[in-house]
Amino acid sequence: MPPTPHDRMPPRCHRICLACHGGRLASLLETASAFRCYRLEAGLLSAEAVWGMPADGLPGLAALLAQTGVALLVCGGATCCCLAPFARYGIAVAPWIAGDVPTVIAALAQNRLETLLAPGASPGRRQPGRQGRFPGRPGCGVIPTEYEPS
Repeated sequence: MPPTPHDRMPPRCHRICLACHGGRLASLLETASAFRCYRLEAGLLSAEAVWGMPADGLPGLAALLAQTGVALLVCGGATCCCLAPFARYGIAVAPWIAGDVPTVIAALAQNRLETLLAPGASPGRRQPGRQGRFPGRPGCGVIPTEYEPS
């Protein structure tokens, strides 16, 4: 059962969502068939809920994640237009990540998510006016080297 919008998390407890297809991260955010929600508490991730794509697509997903307290969405490829709804809700997005669910969970727990960047996706130096954009990549976003939710 997914958490409700009124389900308040205790301090130092955060939610993370993985955009999946089968047992792996979906290669593209918009083609994910399942969104797996995990609770991060004291360095441990525990499964909480699984949702399908809402009928209204990515804008509906962003609203759902915001209502349920998700602080970070981890996904495969994503363009700026796909990430815009999440930015409006203040949800951090780690795009261009590849791997199966257990590998991604282990990387999150060990603060080494950047080691799972998809082949060919490597963050470059930030350019003025293009903060967080991967040079030569169609999407934007920043890979958090250490996830420290606020």
